[in-house]
Amino acid sequence: MPERREYFYVGGEYAVDEKGNHLFHNQMYVEKLSPESGATQAFPLVFFHGGAQSGTPDGTPGWAQFFVAQGYECYISDQPSRGRSPWTPGKGDFLIYPAEHVQARFSATERQQLWPQASLHTQWPGSGLMGDPYFDAYYASCVPYRSSATDQETTTQSAAAALLDRIGKPVILVGHSQGGIMAWLVADARPGLVRTIVSIEPSGPPFSTAVFSSSPERAYGLTNAPLVYDPPVTDPARDLIKKRLGGSPDGMEVNYFIQAEDPAPRQLINLKNIPVLLVTGEASYHAVYDWCTVKFLEQAGVQVRHVELAKEGIKGNGHMMFLERNSDEIANLLHKSLKDLT
Repeated sequence: MPERREYFYVGGEYAVDEKGNHLFHNQMYVEKLSPESGATQAFPLVFFHGGAQSGTPDGTPGWAQFFVAQGYECYISDQPSRGRSPWTPGKGDFLIYPAEHVQARFSATERQQLWPQASLHTQWPGSGLMGDPYFDAYYASCVPYRSSATDQETTTQSAAAALLDRIGKPVILVGHSQGGIMAWLVADARPGLVRTIVSIEPSGPPFSTAVFSSSPERAYGLTNAPLVYDPPVTDPARDLIKKRLGGSPDGMEVNYFIQAEDPAPRQLINLKNIPVLLVTGEASYHAVYDWCTVKFLEQAGVQVRHVELAKEGIKGNGHMMFLERNSDEIANLLHKSLKDLT
């Protein structure tokens, strides 16, 4: 379907540098794709990319084009200080994924098998290694990202809230990986403007890293930046009482944290009326722990459906499922699921 493409910036503010000059920072680049003949779906889609990624297309039709063809307006953002959203020198450190990181965790996981499900990975086009044309084209699009997760989250929350204000009607948030965190935060800030959240393997599990390390992370359970709870949380280390869940004997699921039952789990009051689809690929490292994120959401009063692709007959996908051979099959499943919810 032919599409119209527009772009603009939202959010941001002026700040004074060390020389007394004013600079504009923390703005967010947005592309809007619309069906040429007008949208036929009631709720636009707003996409949030993951870490070291941006909304830059690789030249081939992707999920945005798929959903435009189904009649949706689509908004594709580059998080502040990422991709086409300008960064200000001196505003913290930046990191980038080495190619080896991408190969081991995303594109050629079956070769290193760093988690039990990694051997099931079959859908990445090509070898998934440096020198392969598809891998090189993807890796060339990876961009530096801010080392401070909290700073990235707060600036994105603010700019994305401005985007929802500009759209002015309820939307469907689609967040992948780190972008899943952004979806929680934006919905928390603008619950009346979010119809549904599609969370594609959101950063997790609650309160900790997993698989590659086990250090404390995401003090507010789902996020590093504050979320609104009932009763309120002023000190997450004190107020959010944790309980360790047991994993499976075969190691296919790890043991990590949710809230304890006593005192009663605090509720995510701004998210409780927003249905969530949480999607997990069969071969991804998220298959080890996304179940724990689902438990945490349920415990906090959120309506969540866990879409495990393998149980839907969609096999072999890793964390970057939207880049893989069967990505349209996954997009079609999401489209049908959204019709049921909206």
